[in-house]
Amino acid sequence: MAEMYRRPEQVEGVDPRFSWLLDDPATLRAIERDKIEIPADIDREGYCGDQHLTYWLSGLADLRMVQRLAPNASLAHVLDFGGASGRFARHVVLADESAKVTVTDLNVNHVEWVEQHFGPSVRGVKVSPYPYFPLADGSVTLCVGLSVFTHIDSYESGWLAEIHRVLADGGYALLTIHSEQTWRMLPSRPDLFKRLERNPGFTDAFRPGEPMPAERLVFAYNSNSIEHNCNVFMNSDYVRQRWSRWFEVVDIAHRAHHDFQAAVVLRKSST
Repeated sequence: MAEMYRRPEQVEGVDPRFSWLLDDPATLRAIERDKIEIPADIDREGYCGDQHLTYWLSGLADLRMVQRLAPNASLAHVLDFGGASGRFARHVVLADESAKVTVTDLNVNHVEWVEQHFGPSVRGVKVSPYPYFPLADGSVTLCVGLSVFTHIDSYESGWLAEIHRVLADGGYALLTIHSEQTWRMLPSRPDLFKRLERNPGFTDAFRPGEPMPAERLVFAYNSNSIEHNCNVFMNSDYVRQRWSRWFEVVDIAHRAHHDFQAAVVLRKSST
């Protein structure tokens, strides 16, 4: 990773959303310590293209977000739900050498990459679209799901129940969503907006400047798949009403995840 940082085209091409991290000496120390290979584009589904430093910094930005919004969460055993090839997980073990991370993902290629390139403190597990983690009850101190519930349509409550089961009493979950603020911001995100426009249900529902027409909306872009090929939007009242059946809803921080998604902070009660 240190070699990557020494390449001018990588530093100059850093996404402005993450450039502030390069002013922090702790970032530079982490770059020097990180000996794990950066996944090739194909092993991270093309995220960030050839801007590998941006990819690395985006994971650090997410860890900083988690630490800011859930400062009391322990990194002893982190469940990185939908963690792909370890973009976030690498920063957990860089921040705390005693931390353990279980990365779960639908894509077996991501899981195999994690298994091949990380050490024993980070393990990869293939999961299915159906709610189940092969983890013991109460064995997780923190669950992080970044851009996961933005694609869960039919099994939302099942996955919430599974997170509740594996979390220790007093443990935290931080899950990002497309909120009512995301809905208003959609025209500023042409990548997502153009994909959604291919769905007639979206074009009927979306009116610029107007609020979401329902508390929860699902727009599928591959109706033949069970692997969550959809975009899901939910408003804050819906989250507080439904998700509080499983957890204490500590906070809903809008524009928290890369300034677009909201971060929902949950805590499992110890009673």
